[in-house]
Amino acid sequence: MKRFILTLVFCTMTFAVLAATTLAHAQAWPSKPIHLIVPLAPGGGTDIAARVVAIYLGEALGQPVLIDNRVGAGGVIGVELAAKSAPDGYSFVIGSSTTMAANNFLYKNPTVDPLKDFVPLAMLGTIDFALMVSATSSISSVKDLIVAAKARPGKLNYGFGSSAALLCGEIFNNTAGVNIVKVPYKGSPQSLIDLAGGSIDLVCDPLGTSVPLIKSGKLRALAVTSNRRNNLAVDVLTMAEAGLPMEHETWAGFFAPVKTPHEIVQRLSNEIVKIMSRPEVQAKIIETGFIPRQMGSQEFGKTHRADYARMEKLIKQAGISPE
Repeated sequence: MKRFILTLVFCTMTFAVLAATTLAHAQAWPSKPIHLIVPLAPGGGTDIAARVVAIYLGEALGQPVLIDNRVGAGGVIGVELAAKSAPDGYSFVIGSSTTMAANNFLYKNPTVDPLKDFVPLAMLGTIDFALMVSATSSISSVKDLIVAAKARPGKLNYGFGSSAALLCGEIFNNTAGVNIVKVPYKGSPQSLIDLAGGSIDLVCDPLGTSVPLIKSGKLRALAVTSNRRNNLAVDVLTMAEAGLPMEHETWAGFFAPVKTPHEIVQRLSNEIVKIMSRPEVQAKIIETGFIPRQMGSQEFGKTHRADYARMEKLIKQAGISPE
């Protein structure tokens, strides 16, 4: 009995010391710059939106939030780096319904399990995609595109600089019953530049990133892939209005390595939600093509889990084989 009591006392004291150490660590955090990993090329809508949040978050935390672009493999490289980062609150990542869900079904032998290796912090927003051709293209509608693709199977191509753009292109192929060949790029900006120059035939990419090229007359938007028109380009039809029952909408949000202390997770979550509720931030986020959301860790986690299952089903239905 005496040994049992001594063991119980020892365990209680150990737990108290560990709890005090964790609390002290959380209270001292942050004491140095924080790194936000962006697994996409600089210049895209997600990258720009992440930089907006990083500035305000740095002000709120009293330490700079530094952007670390890690490009490659449709976001896999950056996500892997984030998963392997120390769970101390000094590294987190911006992920999407593609990098944190679809990629696990688009690529063979995934090395990261987004549901187990990360804890959601807060959502950034949702984003609409647009199906686009060069302004000099003879294709002026979704119907024209389908007719051209069926007349020349395997001859037209689409560029993609992210897994989300790849998924959009393949869903279009499957829904329209066509075979437009995919051409990989390191990032969306490069694919849009080549599209405007006529080097490729088609790109399905976030509308916000593409709007400057659309408004300058270099690109022509055939349709947006959401179920309602986007305020950034209200004259562009939805896919349904264009005659094809296809939808493709993604979200982006912030994630921390799974063992990050709860106090730090809550602090980051609360600060980001507050930032996303500020009108001036919302205005800047909207310019990137995102529809801002105020969604904290718990609610965002539910969305993440639901979309993980949805993406698995969607990719199988589209007949996309892992590469």
